[in-house]
Amino acid sequence: MTEKPFVKVCWQDACDLHETWVEAEAAQKFGEELAEVVSWGWLISKTPKYVTLAADFIPDSGAWGRVTKIPTKMCQTIEEFKQS
Repeated sequence: MTEKPFVKVCWQDACDLHETWVEAEAAQKFGEELAEVVSWGWLISKTPKYVTLAADFIPDSGAWGRVTKIPTKMCQTIEEFKQS
């Protein structure tokens, strides 16, 4: 299918409050929260700055789809899964 490894990346993303104005207590509580994200895809590249994944692949053309770039420092784990 493809030589690229298929991986699961657990990472922390930035997030924001939906309200425009909030009380100080709500802002303080929100400051302690993180968005925990799990992304699956083929590992296109990994550099000191970014991990690049693709969620879709077309074998006939070699085209990649839904390509995502995640800052390496936000990645907690990268786990490879064997393709059969």
